[in-house]
Amino acid sequence: MKITKFDHSGFLIEKDGRGLVMDPVEYQNKLPEFRNLDVVIVTHLHGDHYQPEVIAKIREANPGVKVFTTADSTELIGEGGVVVKSGDKITAGVFELEFYGEDHAEIVSGQVPCGNIGVMVDGVLANSGDSFAIPPQTPEILLVPVSAPWLKSDETMTFIKAVKPKLAIPTHDALNSELGNTIYDNWIGKACEEAECEYKNIHYGEII
Repeated sequence: MKITKFDHSGFLIEKDGRGLVMDPVEYQNKLPEFRNLDVVIVTHLHGDHYQPEVIAKIREANPGVKVFTTADSTELIGEGGVVVKSGDKITAGVFELEFYGEDHAEIVSGQVPCGNIGVMVDGVLANSGDSFAIPPQTPEILLVPVSAPWLKSDETMTFIKAVKPKLAIPTHDALNSELGNTIYDNWIGKACEEAECEYKNIHYGEII
């Protein structure tokens, strides 16, 4: 499995010459032209995770690609998106997907902004989207949100300690400055040390 980071929460997962893209947006940088995609996952319908024009380009370049999202993402459904819910297990191309979670984390107390779906890919990598939903099994790799109106650092640190992955990769980081990311790396790195997992911050276009 090869993982490439893009802006904010965007990731490309590649296996056996095929690809899966999560939350692709052109936020600060222009995305490459994705080819050989089997799957697009849009965790929820917020503008920093879903841009209709990006999805349209991906569909044009990848006929037959499946776009998985939440039930309240009506725009995607209208374009042929596939609605998924917690507990769904789906084989899509070369990827085994298991979906979990339900709601976006609260920004204003007592108000759920929208639906949100997390996903485990091949039982190896977990992405909870804009939530701290616990994956259905312990992943080797956990994508960890680090900066947002809906979180504080202690929640991210607690999430890592609860999940106990082998590797934590920060995501949801476009709101941070370079200095800000350094500060977050310090705090989140400490949580990873306590959870006995590796912490690796990769940036736009970097591959692991």
